[in-house]
Amino acid sequence: MIEKIVRRELLDLTRPKHGADVWKYDVALVDFSCNLNPLGPPKEIINIIQRNIDSIVRYPDDTCTNLKLALSDYHDLPREQLIVGCGSTELIKAFAETFVKQNDHIIIPFPTYGEYAFYCQFMGGVINKISLMEDEEFSLNVESLFDSIDKSTKAIFLCNPNNPTSRFESKSKILEVVEECEARKVLVFVDEAFVDFLREGRNGSCVPEVESHDNLFVSRSFTKIFSIPGIRVGYGVGGKELVKYMDKARLSWNVGVLNQFIATELVRNCNSYLERTVEFIELEKKYLYTQVSRINGYKPFKPDANFMLIKIKNLELNSTDFKKIMLDQGFLIRDCSSFGEEFSNYIRIAVKNRDLNNNLLKAFKIISEEVVQQ
Repeated sequence: MIEKIVRRELLDLTRPKHGADVWKYDVALVDFSCNLNPLGPPKEIINIIQRNIDSIVRYPDDTCTNLKLALSDYHDLPREQLIVGCGSTELIKAFAETFVKQNDHIIIPFPTYGEYAFYCQFMGGVINKISLMEDEEFSLNVESLFDSIDKSTKAIFLCNPNNPTSRFESKSKILEVVEECEARKVLVFVDEAFVDFLREGRNGSCVPEVESHDNLFVSRSFTKIFSIPGIRVGYGVGGKELVKYMDKARLSWNVGVLNQFIATELVRNCNSYLERTVEFIELEKKYLYTQVSRINGYKPFKPDANFMLIKIKNLELNSTDFKKIMLDQGFLIRDCSSFGEEFSNYIRIAVKNRDLNNNLLKAFKIISEEVVQQ
């Protein structure tokens, strides 16, 4: 009976798979599948919670006023151009619910974060995938993207830096896409969840451009940069009209009281933490890339963000079997086969501290030596 009355878009829709599923294993694992800040959450979070614990007896501010004020000051943008969500993924959903209609075409460079396609398909959108090519270092091919736009195209999703490839595109390239799409009346959603991990992230962000491009929406996340996936807060910036309608689509009271207090204080006091993060990631991602490159069987792709894509085809193992072997070694890595069969020989690892990175490298070497001996 239910199949006959459910929305038809849901019948063949499968939820995206993600990393960070360490919770389902009975043994202690070092989680390299989740791209969190290796510095860990800022220590002041405990004090913020303790000071505001009594606030949980009341409903949260549905408009996130204080958080929007802090973000407005941080980005030098009017509050009317800001929207806050239960993680940036809620904003992906709100964007799709607001703008994507039945049979609208949505262009998504691939591989990338699976939630874009999922929520657009949920609304009846048709996904046009543009392949990011290995021989081009998974960079965005603007001409190929433009050739894919037609009269049915409603929006383009860009993840920058992209997950799982860790490729960061220049602001000039992203704006080239935005401006071409503006002329063709196509929306552009830019996900900058990892941009704060980059030295050039602040200047390379498209957030300042929303005031001059009505078709642009940029999402940001607290999850990865502050290492707080259990505290669901994300935000987005866009033109006032765009944000006004998205705000109607979001869930009421979508960000909890403590979440708002935490996020507000982090925004107001984040500069030194962000600087330490960038310095740490710059050093460790170079080290990890160099060391993995020296181990037989692995082909890492130079990371821009705090994670790295690795091809393991020469190990004669697919990524699912490799994940199982790594579990036996005490590590959880990201099996990239969920991005499609063509990525069944790729894995993704996060950048962590030197000791943990070295432990992972030892496990990689053990597997490589066993394969070579065979």
